[in-house]
Parts: sequence; C-alpha cells; structure tokens
Amino acid sequence: MVFRIKSEKETEIIAKALNRAIELPIVIGIKGELGSGKTVFVRSLIRLYKKNEKVKSPTFSLVEEYKYNKIDITHIDLYRIKKHEKYYLNYSDYISENSLIIIEWVENDEKIMLKSDIIIELNIIEKKQREIKLEGKSSKGKKIIQSIKNVPI
Repeated sequence: MVFRIKSEKETEIIAKALNRAIELPIVIGIKGELGSGKTVFVRSLIRLYKKNEKVKSPTFSLVEEYKYNKIDITHIDLYRIKKHEKYYLNYSDYISENSLIIIEWVENDEKIMLKSDIIIELNIIEKKQREIKLEGKSSKGKKIIQSIKNVPI
C-alpha cells in the first residue's frame, strides 16, 4: 500500500490509522533515506499515547522506551549499526504481550527485517512530498495493512 503525503499532518493520519489497527505484540521496521520522515512517523505514533511526549531519535542511545497504559513502546534506531556487526542488541528481550517495537533503519539488520510484521518505507519525492509504502510481512502485518487501505489522504 502506498500513500503520497505533503505534510506532517498527513503522516499523523496514517500513523493514527495504523495505530487503530495494530494487534500487540508487533514489530514494525522503518526504512528510508536520511530526512525522509522516519522519526516524524515514529513520533506521530508515540504521541497518540501522550500528546506532548518528547520523542528523540535513539541514534546514539540505540533504544528509547515509552511505557503507557496497556502498551510498551520500544523505539530502536539501527543507523549506526553496520551490517557485519553482531550481538549489538537482542530485540526479543523487549517483546511482551503489550509491546510495540519500532525499528528505524531496519535494513541494517536483515535478520530483524525478515522478522518484522510490517515494513514501512519512506521516500522523498519532492522537498515537501513523501511517499509512504506499507507492507505486511507476517499474516498479522498483512491483516493490519489491509484494514487501513481506505485511509483518506
């Protein structure tokens, strides 16, 4: 499924639709070039649980955790991880029945990318226009993506 968006507000609409459809636990991998809006998308998801949450990219810390009523969100950033590095993180330690795991730069770890339920790819089309591709990889992920196909953008 592909959306063309022109604003952060439209990113928030897609994030909200995805959030309404998710079934926990779930792993969402996000890929795209620098400046394509990966962290904006993650911030949009997290702020659905706490409006003014300070969401920072965990580029240097690797992991940021957010605990809310009925959901534990783990935001992981693999930007600094090289494809040949091993044992930098055991993301399965963060999985529980209430977990939403969001991994930016998921393409830097093919093993995690293959185990993701949903892959979101963001591409820069023009200065203020982005393309968001959502792909369900597991049966749960496919069901979720199918349920949001009619989001009005």
